[in-house]
Amino acid sequence: MAEHRFIYTDRVQFSDTDMAGIVHFSNFFRFMERAEHAFFRSIDLSIWENPNQIPDDERIAWPRVHASCDYHAPLRFQEVYTVELLIEEIRSKAVRYLIRVWKEDNTLSAEGRMAAACVRKDSTSGKMAAVPIPDRIRSLIEVAPEATLRRHSPA
Repeated sequence: MAEHRFIYTDRVQFSDTDMAGIVHFSNFFRFMERAEHAFFRSIDLSIWENPNQIPDDERIAWPRVHASCDYHAPLRFQEVYTVELLIEEIRSKAVRYLIRVWKEDNTLSAEGRMAAACVRKDSTSGKMAAVPIPDRIRSLIEVAPEATLRRHSPA
């Protein structure tokens, strides 16, 4: 079954916070990326394909081509938060995620978007080039229904 939504829960670490005791804005990007990696693991994939498992001419990577985040409510040390990752769009060579970070009381803390291109490294030149998302991956993901993309609590 193809997946369009993934939920990841974690706790704010001291190292995530700034001098004001709240999560530094840059760490929300780390939270989003951790959720993306956990999402890939949940469908038995990895954001980094092991060369011992996938031949070089089939291995792909997912560099970021866009990342943005709007902040709504601060997170503080030791607070539990939930990251909701939704697949907002799938193009032939890229995926765009809508990612929401929710506080434990279901208050929206942050909402961001991240886009990743599907690329393959040329074995001769070493240059990366966008390639179509392989069917082995494309068959496991789908765009979230419009109603799911509208803002609501992850519960």
